[in-house]
Amino acid sequence: MKSQANRKALAVIFLVVLAVYGNSLLSGFVWDDDTLIVKKQAFFSHPGNAIALLSSPDIDFSHNEATPYYRPLNTLTYMLDSHLWGLAPFWYHLENLLLHALAALLFYLLLMEAFGQRRLAFFSSLLFALYPVNAEAVDFISARNTLLCAVFSIASLFFLKKGGGKLKWSLLALLSFFLALMSKEPAVTVPFFLLSLALTTSEDGFKTKKNVLIWYFAITGVYFILRHIFLGAFTSRAGIEISLARLKFITSVYFENFRLMLFPFKLNALYTEAEMSFSLLKAAGALLGVSLLLYFSLAGKRHVPEPVRAGAQWIFWGLLPVANIVKIPSAPVAERYQYTIIPGFVLILGYLIAGLQRRKAAAGITVMAALSLALGARTFERNFVWHDTLSLFSSMVRSDPDSAAAHDYLGEACIKNKQLGEAASQCRTAIALDPGYAGAYVNLGMVYGDEGRSDDALKEFQTSVRVDPGMAEAHLNLGIAYARRNMPDEAAREFETVIRLNPNYTKAYVNLGLVRAGRGDLEGASREFQRALKLDPLYNYARMNLGVAYARLGRLDEAMEQFRLVEKQDPGLVEAHLFLGIGYAKEGRAADAGREFREVLSLDPGNVPARNYLNSMGNSNNGNG
Repeated sequence: MKSQANRKALAVIFLVVLAVYGNSLLSGFVWDDDTLIVKKQAFFSHPGNAIALLSSPDIDFSHNEATPYYRPLNTLTYMLDSHLWGLAPFWYHLENLLLHALAALLFYLLLMEAFGQRRLAFFSSLLFALYPVNAEAVDFISARNTLLCAVFSIASLFFLKKGGGKLKWSLLALLSFFLALMSKEPAVTVPFFLLSLALTTSEDGFKTKKNVLIWYFAITGVYFILRHIFLGAFTSRAGIEISLARLKFITSVYFENFRLMLFPFKLNALYTEAEMSFSLLKAAGALLGVSLLLYFSLAGKRHVPEPVRAGAQWIFWGLLPVANIVKIPSAPVAERYQYTIIPGFVLILGYLIAGLQRRKAAAGITVMAALSLALGARTFERNFVWHDTLSLFSSMVRSDPDSAAAHDYLGEACIKNKQLGEAASQCRTAIALDPGYAGAYVNLGMVYGDEGRSDDALKEFQTSVRVDPGMAEAHLNLGIAYARRNMPDEAAREFETVIRLNPNYTKAYVNLGLVRAGRGDLEGASREFQRALKLDPLYNYARMNLGVAYARLGRLDEAMEQFRLVEKQDPGLVEAHLFLGIGYAKEGRAADAGREFREVLSLDPGNVPARNYLNSMGNSNNGNG
């Protein structure tokens, strides 16, 4: 009877997730999905790169810049998706939806094992499934690392409680914990959560045997060693800053996280450091929140029920990695960060509602139904925001009209959608709100460039460099503008500045190589293209230009080797087939040349050079005949 009731509860939770998140399956790739998934398709196409992922940090392929994140399991799922589905976003979103459902189901099973109270487990898990602040983690494909971290962390706790110290279950628990660590950093708090519970709870809760706890901490130590080997730092290179200003900032971050937890209706996908301004009200709210967590975590059993204690400790430890004690480079606060914290909060909430239902059945059911409808409706509505990049960035502007970053992001999205008038308007608004926001000048310059206003574009790029001399992208765009105006010395200077600011910025090497080639320095150009390829062996534009440089140097064999590699990596690239055809023609291999030129025309029927080559080869063959 109990197992049947559990199956019904699990079925309801799963169906609720499908109903609430079903509209997310119609969404596309948005925001960071472009650099973390779309632009990595060539990298993902080589199975051998799976090994490389295990020994390298995450890479931002827009700048080829290493991040302070080590999340190989997450990236491996994108590689698998790429092989299975290509770039069909439906399947990526479906996988995120199923991971969320799995997290909710595992949470139910965990609570049943820990407390044996069906109402508590069902109410808490249902609230977790519906909570609007979780929508970002589910709807944003690039936030899958958070889902994986939560799934494996909860699974680890479930296996640990289920096994009661038996070897098989303990091994499953430890394996799940290691996989959580390989997904995202917040998993490091799991051993501390278990230790604090072991010191404060009875055997009825999450009590953990000492020898198993030692293994949790040992695996955590191994994880930090791997981070140090592959990232060069145990946490991040920024380290921990100790100052009054930093303490005020952390206080504001705590307040914002408590607000999102308690009132998940005023949501925004963009929270900037400027919004984390300090106030006495925020300090009081943060202090009250932390004090309550400590009280519920440490007070005696007579005053605090075990589920409330476990929930408070879950929240306490979950908040530490996102408190910016170690600065988070991507965003100081984000709704996706809440995903691994919310289980603790809904555990407390579920306990309170279950207690109300025991005392007053009608009141308990009414409260749970009303809360579920409100949360579910807000989540369903929130999914539409993540439908595409324009809708996402438009929502940022609506949520915070005074955010320069939001207007700049929307302007950049409008550029990609060829809405140049709206893009210029958004960039100008960003500049008016914050004249020191360099990215807005860069994007406005790009708008002017697309409109053919090269003088205006150059002025905006020059302003962006003046406003933020340390912004590599600003120097890159200024260098490109100089190159287009046939100012090679100025262009080279900017590209060299980019390389000094970010030695991993592959586009800077390629553009510097093109400047050197334009000056006739083909050897120097070749070296720059080679440097770009050393950083990114799959950068076909760099390889193509290296092949052209070799051909102009008379090193035809080396040029053909580069063109063949490009063709192998991207069979649909027209230029690779065209240059191969020209090379084969020079080698006197007419049949091979003809095959490549015909391939060019099949990909691009209007390609004039390929047609001319084929015609000349046909005339030559007729004459020889």
